[in-house]
Amino acid sequence: MPGAERLRDCAPLEQMVAAQLDSDRKLAAICATPYVFLESKGLLKGRPATAHPAFSDGLANQAKAVDRVVVDGNLTTSRGPGTAFEFALSLVKQLYGEEKARLVAGPMVMFSNWYV
Repeated sequence: MPGAERLRDCAPLEQMVAAQLDSDRKLAAICATPYVFLESKGLLKGRPATAHPAFSDGLANQAKAVDRVVVDGNLTTSRGPGTAFEFALSLVKQLYGEEKARLVAGPMVMFSNWYV
């Protein structure tokens, strides 16, 4: 948790993240960070997102708050350590396509319905 607070309190990072979102480049956050940093700084702007269960109730848009991984345009969020593989594979899919994501997932022996 202190990591998300440190991110929140870093002014240069806030400017960088805002620029990333505004330019439609990809941004990803997991665990407490979607709420503690992105929501608290107004960077989610009501977009659907998810966060760790201890923080997800604070998200302004609750439509997908309990989903394991949420992709909304250039923004990807996830709940926490237990969703890290799905989060990572979702990013692989976005950056390199479905075939590459499946190729990466195979040796990891992911369960059959992991795919986001």
